[in-house]
Amino acid sequence: MKKSLLVIIGALCLVSCKKFLQEYSPTDVIPKSTHDFGEILYYDGYPTASTLLQPWMVFLDDDTQGYTGPLMAHSNAPLLPAPIFQWQPDMEPATAATGNAINFNTWSTYYKLLLGVNVALQYMDNSTGLQADKDQFKGEAYTLRAFYHFMLVNIYAKPYNDSLTIPDKSPGVPIRKTADLSDAFLRRNTVKEVYNQIVSDLDSGIYLLDKYKVNREYYRVSHVAAHLLASRVFLYMEDWDKAISHADEVLRYHPQLMDLNTWGGMPDTENKMLIGPSNIESIWNYGQGEEQLPNTYSEAYDISYDLVNCFEENDLRRQTGFYINPEFMKEFLTPDFSQMKNVPSVSGHSAELTNSWRSSEAYLNRAEAYIQKYRKTGDGNAAAQALVSLNTLRANRIDRASFTPWIVKPGDVLLQMCRTERRRELYREEAHRWFDLRRYGMPSIKHIFTPNQVTVQVFRLPARDPQYIMPIPTDVLSRNPALTQNPLFAGKRLPE
Repeated sequence: MKKSLLVIIGALCLVSCKKFLQEYSPTDVIPKSTHDFGEILYYDGYPTASTLLQPWMVFLDDDTQGYTGPLMAHSNAPLLPAPIFQWQPDMEPATAATGNAINFNTWSTYYKLLLGVNVALQYMDNSTGLQADKDQFKGEAYTLRAFYHFMLVNIYAKPYNDSLTIPDKSPGVPIRKTADLSDAFLRRNTVKEVYNQIVSDLDSGIYLLDKYKVNREYYRVSHVAAHLLASRVFLYMEDWDKAISHADEVLRYHPQLMDLNTWGGMPDTENKMLIGPSNIESIWNYGQGEEQLPNTYSEAYDISYDLVNCFEENDLRRQTGFYINPEFMKEFLTPDFSQMKNVPSVSGHSAELTNSWRSSEAYLNRAEAYIQKYRKTGDGNAAAQALVSLNTLRANRIDRASFTPWIVKPGDVLLQMCRTERRRELYREEAHRWFDLRRYGMPSIKHIFTPNQVTVQVFRLPARDPQYIMPIPTDVLSRNPALTQNPLFAGKRLPE
């Protein structure tokens, strides 16, 4: 090695190596074994229980609404995230000016994780250890690298399937594949180049993880998780056959679904949760639940009437997914609804407060891809396969006494049914709804903002508005002059 790994890590302020400093003598702190690098990958390449990735994004989509009530009479809770909720072009400095300490620098958070992943990939082959272990750790690392680039390009660039341009002409994000120090400033690769790298990394990760098909702990990436990410990526790329193929692979090994007919009430942190490691659908869990519960969420914001109204009356997710707060509780609770997917643990089980990849997404990815094939070709078998996935999922979500399987409809109708089902199933998980709105064509959506008990304002995000692509953080731009900022909405956004 030209430079010791510890120097690289220390200079980049990325990898703490605290575990190694505790376990090894001062003359032997440079990682050498495969398991050493596996530990580096776990501690610095994975989001930990203290990692917040994009908590501010909870305020962007149409599943969130602002509320007011007596508790807000002397509270600034509605105002703290207001610039985000209103899609203001200066949301970063404007939010800071309200006193909200939310971290906007999601860009740097992901690139820090990328460098941690790249350390493992760059040095794993020359470590001492079993080849099977090297393959496993590298497979995890490739999958994580694909995931981080996927999140970055969907936050800070146009959708891959944008109707007015092509991905090889749209500026994406810089591709980061090395842990080496360099004086060169990274430029933005195109959206196409970023997705090509994502696919390449997924191919490598799946090849290595499929060799052994190890059942990993819920907090480590497995071959099933890699296939689930691939099904998501190819769905976004509109490669329907590959989206289906990878979803099929997920369901071959992890078809489990919660049967809400057996729950008998709301989730609890002791026995059953809608997301998290105790949920039988969970494939990979990471980070923390505060991702969906940032400052002031649940105080002055929560799920929207627009979301609640899309649930059918016999949908058991109405009973398990959120409370309808009665009027007499307005003294104690401001929102009209309280979501129950991300809830504080009453038993101290903080591990439950995580982001989850679940098998239900594979059913939805598979169904949507088959519907798109049906729309394109009129293939009735594709429609039938889509309905198999949708009805399997819904049979576990709808009251058994009144469940009626869906039947074939015209392609556009079936697609809308599938997209609504996806919204019902995946709300307040990762950034699914925001990313879905983007790939659906960036439609116009609205937010109801209530700064006090006598004021109701409506802010609208027009179709294809510039704020569907997030601005690169100012700190990042100041450190890297090679980057170009995304176009912003001109002027301050005013209520209707």
